[in-house]
Amino acid sequence: MDRLDNTVRDYAWGSATAIPELLDRPATGEPQAELWMGAHPGAPSVVDRGNGPAPLDRVIAADPAAELGAAAVA
Repeated sequence: MDRLDNTVRDYAWGSATAIPELLDRPATGEPQAELWMGAHPGAPSVVDRGNGPAPLDRVIAADPAAELGAAAVA
């Protein structure tokens, strides 16, 4: 299991407090609308397996079967 570092997306319709409270982080004062988790190329999560951080989409692309399993790749 990997710990993911996820991207918070700022949109005008977001809350200035909800996501910071969820993540137990200080609020920035700006509206934060979405916490993106996954391999979307627009804001992939980042994983660090001890050899430096890497975007999750690149980790999966390097060895899809090992990361997702053969059935999911098929």
